[in-house]
Amino acid sequence: MKLLSLMTAAAVALAGAGAVAQTAIQAGEWETSEKSSMEGVQSMPATSKKVCLKGDEAQLERLLFPTPDEMKQHGCTYSEGPKKAGVLTATLTCPPTDTVPGVTAKAEITYTATSYQGKGQLEASDNKGMKLKGSSELSGKRLGDCP
Repeated sequence: MKLLSLMTAAAVALAGAGAVAQTAIQAGEWETSEKSSMEGVQSMPATSKKVCLKGDEAQLERLLFPTPDEMKQHGCTYSEGPKKAGVLTATLTCPPTDTVPGVTAKAEITYTATSYQGKGQLEASDNKGMKLKGSSELSGKRLGDCP
């Protein structure tokens, strides 16, 4: 159960702010949604949040991944998959620590300048070898200009 709590914290962190590559989307207020499930664990409620992206922050990665500074702080690596118009494929890998499990998150997202949807796969393991797998349905849409 402790691994689940840590993995949930790691998953939330991975779904937070960030920009790595430069997949341009429209600046403005975005609403993002995530519905996650973990194998062998009671289903989790969907989450959503609103994010204001301005100017050079208007990148799909900003809505999906931690910032480069956050990644560096946790020893994470980010790699993009094959480039395809309208599709972002990427993997984020973070090693385990004494308090947070290691996480490998893979995403395949179809996007336009004003919306996205796709799936994510997550695998977490702690220093004791306990593993947990999960998946997420990810979506987002531009609501308009930032308030």
